[in-house]
Parts: sequence; structure tokens; C-alpha cells
Amino acid sequence: MARSKYPAWVCYRCGVQHGNWYQAEEYVGPLNHCSTWHNGTCDVCNDTQVPVTEPRDYGHLRDTWNTGK
Repeated sequence: MARSKYPAWVCYRCGVQHGNWYQAEEYVGPLNHCSTWHNGTCDVCNDTQVPVTEPRDYGHLRDTWNTGK
């Protein structure tokens, strides 16, 4: 089932799977990048009490985040 609201928080696993800065799970983003994390709920996979950050820290998310795959 497709979701319509773009995620505010994303966990590492979902960021690697759907982030623009990852291709075949290999990081291709900027050499220097800082991100802030906190324990919360991932808006993609709904895992709770996991470290999450904003989607921008993965170069934003590809449309695959919304397919449930």
C-alpha cells in the first residue's frame, strides 16, 4: 500500500535501501557530510526505538520508499 506523506525520519537500513546517495548499497554522496541522529520511529519501515535521521542525510529518498519493497 503506497503512503502519501514523505518521511520525516528514516533509519540507516531504509536510508541505504532508498537514498539517492547509495547505489547498490555503495555510498556515492559527498565526501564530508554531518548528520544528527536520535532514537525514534522510522517513517518508512515503522521500526521503533531505532536511530533515525532526516531523509536529506541520504540525498533524499527515491520513489522506492513508497512502494513497500
